[in-house]
Amino acid sequence: MPNAPRNPNIQYLWPTPVLNKKFGQHQKVNRELLELFYAHRRKHEKTPAPVYASRDNLYEEYKDDPALGKLIKFIMDNVFEVASEVNGRFWGRAQNIDVEVTGIWFQMSNAGGFHETHIHGNCSWSGVYYIQTDGCSRSADDRKDGLLNGITRFYGHHMEAVAGGHCEFGNIYLNESMSWDSYPENGVLVVFPSHVKHMAFPYTGDKDRVVVSFHARVHGETDLQYNYEFI
Repeated sequence: MPNAPRNPNIQYLWPTPVLNKKFGQHQKVNRELLELFYAHRRKHEKTPAPVYASRDNLYEEYKDDPALGKLIKFIMDNVFEVASEVNGRFWGRAQNIDVEVTGIWFQMSNAGGFHETHIHGNCSWSGVYYIQTDGCSRSADDRKDGLLNGITRFYGHHMEAVAGGHCEFGNIYLNESMSWDSYPENGVLVVFPSHVKHMAFPYTGDKDRVVVSFHARVHGETDLQYNYEFI
């Protein structure tokens, strides 16, 4: 309820930080990445399917590719931006904070291909970078055959408890915050906490929907020490 007047007696807990930013070099980088990814798919795909996903070792396989290197640098910078925003008061004066992209891969979809609801494990941040999204829905009213096309939907933490149906006048606000839709735009990066459930909607278009996904971890100069005392 971002526009609701704030009652000082009420706390709004557990916000979810999501970063959205457009890559200034996306036009050239995206064009070069498309050439790389289609060549990769022709080389590795055994049986054509509506969805193709590479392995998550793109950096190891193409570590000398300049376009991929520029994208990874952009990803690392923005993971650091959101991680430092939410963790800065805990980091204190810690030095040598480092972002590690532990896995990065691309996905192509068409002909109704989609990705079911899931989360990403063994990392603190994940993200999607949109490379080619020309046929995707641009707004809630932009639909193909009555359905949203190729968007990314993120689900609130209460989704499983409410399930879109346990609703009456006392908690109708939960349905409004049940999910948030990311309408794909070429060159836009979305960084989100890895535990947030999300899915890619079915997509059909004249061009393939092409995105890059990644896992990222953040390292400090010392190991985290947890305080398990009950104080």
